[in-house]
Amino acid sequence: MTQVETTPHEIEGRWKWPDWGRGPYDALSSVMLGPPFEGYLELNVEIDGDPWLLEVSYSKSGFAPRLSDGINAERLYEWDIKGRGRGERKASFNISPRFPNMRHWETGDPIQLPWENQVGEVDGVDVEYHLSNIESERGLELLPEFFAEIFEHANERIHPDYFRAEPHQASRMWAYERYVRIRREWAEKLSSAGVLQKVALYLSEIKGVKAELHIDNEEVINHQNRLFLNPASASKLLPGHTYGRKFEIYQLKDPDAVSKDHPSYHPKVEVLVNKSRNDGEAWAWADRHEVTEQIEETLLNALHWEDIPLGPDGNGVYVADDHFDAVARDQPVELYEDPTPRLEAKTDHLLMTTLRDMGETARDVTETVATDGGVAVDDLADQLGKHPATIYRAIQDLGDVLELDQGDVSFRARKYREELRALVESAEYAIESYADRMQHLMGLADHVAESSPFQKWLAENGADLEFDENGDPRRMRIDTILSQLKADRFENLGTIAAEALEKWSKSGNDPTVLRGAELTWKTPGGGSETGFVGAVADR
Repeated sequence: MTQVETTPHEIEGRWKWPDWGRGPYDALSSVMLGPPFEGYLELNVEIDGDPWLLEVSYSKSGFAPRLSDGINAERLYEWDIKGRGRGERKASFNISPRFPNMRHWETGDPIQLPWENQVGEVDGVDVEYHLSNIESERGLELLPEFFAEIFEHANERIHPDYFRAEPHQASRMWAYERYVRIRREWAEKLSSAGVLQKVALYLSEIKGVKAELHIDNEEVINHQNRLFLNPASASKLLPGHTYGRKFEIYQLKDPDAVSKDHPSYHPKVEVLVNKSRNDGEAWAWADRHEVTEQIEETLLNALHWEDIPLGPDGNGVYVADDHFDAVARDQPVELYEDPTPRLEAKTDHLLMTTLRDMGETARDVTETVATDGGVAVDDLADQLGKHPATIYRAIQDLGDVLELDQGDVSFRARKYREELRALVESAEYAIESYADRMQHLMGLADHVAESSPFQKWLAENGADLEFDENGDPRRMRIDTILSQLKADRFENLGTIAAEALEKWSKSGNDPTVLRGAELTWKTPGGGSETGFVGAVADR
């Protein structure tokens, strides 16, 4: 199964070159200072067929010139080369000199920079880069091209190797973000499924981690829903991950202000690794491929955990824009087991325990709020014929499930209301036994008793089974790589499906109902596929 290719958004860091001393910096200064440019230049160029608008300007540094520089100025300049390409492509470079014993231009005090410790007591150039919607390698390629265009425009020769060597190993990156753009309805599914909330709650009981969940739905759902993870949190969520990051669902504050045909009508799902979330640590430029891998695994696994299709092939999930092409990637990323189902069980247990122990008034309150949505306490009191104080006591008893905000009562989690409303509106609500009703609500079907052969099979194969409103199996998911080939190092798909039917039958159930359930499994190629249990078993 194919997976969608992500695209870069913002990349920032610093390259260091001692290879030519201060040569690139001094050469640019000699061309740009004085006539005809007087420190500023704009020009339109074409690089590899792409148009770019270049702007060259200077800013004053905090460094005093050396006596040997022979310039009549208190402080050295730094040069800014800003390139704007098609769409929102941008590449900006700040070129600054480095040399031993650098001094502050005003106080004359030594300036402590990492250069001498990292590179040595040698001359060189330091380039801070800011890239937008450009791959990091492409940004490194553009710098010497921009540089050469400036000198060609000035009719001056330039050393052909400037900036074409690999940056020094001390070069760093401190911000890196990639994204995909998905249709609004799929983003709403991602939001309603609560992947950010589930991850945050999953981490809430793990010692040594730090995570922050920020929800901004004030203007529109998914305007800025963000989950911040420190390195320890990331390592608990995904095996081998070591960088702190931000996961974000971003929607324009007023998406309806643009046409429904415009890509920005639909939100972006993005992952940012940066210094502030990485315990204040930047990372080596040479490690950029590892960071790319972790960003993409985070992004695609989060979508995968909520059963959002990863392939861009005609499924209507992904929306191309000026930079995100919505095409299939060449190599799939590793997909991991969703670590959050245990959270689902935990919230189910909380709801079941609370409802099991409630009294008559509390039960009436939950039923009314489930069917009517948020409701005022006074209205509840009138509707149920109770004194408001009685309603308040019931709400207090239901503090784990209900919340009170300025006199209005609602469920703390949408899941609670949806499941209770479905129960109240169903025919099964006529069941007299409240314990039986709770059992139905939680999907604890008798035919999957804890000690049954089928339940043991589920545990052994890392599988889980969902039931429909009638208590019949609807969907089964196996978090194991299965192959359709008979001779393969992976277990055979047909054999596993046949075993499921056998164990289901031995547990005293009708195999016909399981044959019609959907089965989803992992493929050797890194994706997942879906078929019906019966059809798969018969292959």
